[in-house]
Amino acid sequence: MSINYLLLGAVIAYIAVVVIVGSISSKRHPAKDTKDMLIAGGQLGPVVLGGTMAATWVGGGTITGGSLAVGADYGWWPAILYMSFQSFAPLLLYVVAKKVNRRGSLTVSNIFHDRYGNFAMNYSAIVIVIAYVGTCAFQFKAFGNAIWVCTGLNTNIATIIGIIIIVAIAMMGGMRSVALTDAVSAIFIVFCMIVALIAVFMGNGGIEGVLARTAEGTTDFPFGNYGAFGWLALTVGGTMNIIGDQNFIQRMASGKDNKSLKYSIYIFVAIIFAVMFCSSTLGFALRTVFPDVTSDMLYFTYAGIASPIIGCLMVGCGAALILTTGNSYLLSATTSGVMDIWCRFFDKNATEERKVWYIRVCLVIFAVIAYVMGKYFPNVLAVQNYVYALYSSAITPALFAALLWKRVTVQGALCSIISGSIITLANEFSGQPLGLPSAIIAIPVSVILLYVVSKATYKGPTEKDKKFFEDQGETV
Repeated sequence: MSINYLLLGAVIAYIAVVVIVGSISSKRHPAKDTKDMLIAGGQLGPVVLGGTMAATWVGGGTITGGSLAVGADYGWWPAILYMSFQSFAPLLLYVVAKKVNRRGSLTVSNIFHDRYGNFAMNYSAIVIVIAYVGTCAFQFKAFGNAIWVCTGLNTNIATIIGIIIIVAIAMMGGMRSVALTDAVSAIFIVFCMIVALIAVFMGNGGIEGVLARTAEGTTDFPFGNYGAFGWLALTVGGTMNIIGDQNFIQRMASGKDNKSLKYSIYIFVAIIFAVMFCSSTLGFALRTVFPDVTSDMLYFTYAGIASPIIGCLMVGCGAALILTTGNSYLLSATTSGVMDIWCRFFDKNATEERKVWYIRVCLVIFAVIAYVMGKYFPNVLAVQNYVYALYSSAITPALFAALLWKRVTVQGALCSIISGSIITLANEFSGQPLGLPSAIIAIPVSVILLYVVSKATYKGPTEKDKKFFEDQGETV
């Protein structure tokens, strides 16, 4: 395949802008300590905060897996229903984030430590690192595939270039540089997705022309050609993933105050709704143009044949989606790796300066692991399902219970965390022997064990429970 220098130039131009913006931000506000590095000193306004959360959520999976893949492979309705759940989930996240912010916690594992003890904290930190490195893996995989399809550049070379850029941006100034580049990218992404959607329909006979070529069953309500179990696994898993997501909780801790946090959520929801509606509909329409192209390649395949302006905008948008999410999750995985694991077991007396240095080293190590991990899974949607199932079963139920249910016990939480992680990992790495998605098994088992074991072992509030809720300004 010959290299398309025009589209490759569009990617380079976007990356150059991001690096320049990140570099300026890091020089104006250099990361002096872990608070600067991880939550931007808690000084982000609503526009930047809403933009960085949106750019983080609508990542490479949005156009190579997720809503676009569902729309392409199974139909418009299942994609629209899936993206609707995803788009409004942040409203629930806001409830959790306010409680977390009151505690001043940087990681979910800190909350588990305060409510459930050391073992829960350590175990959850490992699970979070595994899940978030997996998220980075499908961003890297998406970037390599995308650049190869639309420019002809070797997949491995493109992936490595993407990793270098992602790590560099995160290293510059941590959350400050990541948040600002994300906010700029979010505005660009919305514009490009709307332009791409209009271009695809106008170039293929409008709505009537697209509907005339749709495959049988893809317009059926509610699940099109998607099986109910598959749709539920992706949707419930994805929704539970976002409402308990440490990455977004950290971002919300970056806001200046509750008012900024509130308005940032509105901006967040508006952006992801617009982008995911476009991606769902794009997948549905592009399948009629390329019936034999795999869903993870559809977006960039069209970018390669579109007019130069549309093609450049789509490729730039794709790079923006992938890189912004990649650096965000890499930074969050590193936070857990350094703060919850390394500094607790290997360097308890680390200075702030040394912690910042550890974070930068860990960014590189986790990026390499994510690259290797991406080689294992066949496509982006497969990695997404694994990540959603793991986090949603092992972390989210116990997190919500810790913050909202005063009768949850340590035993119930540990059963939930351990069962969710073991079932997901065993099912994924054994090739799903029962033919069921991991989330369909892991999430119900995790929630049921959390409730049943807690009910059976609750003997009244412990001193740890009392202190936990006192710190939140509540009583047991």
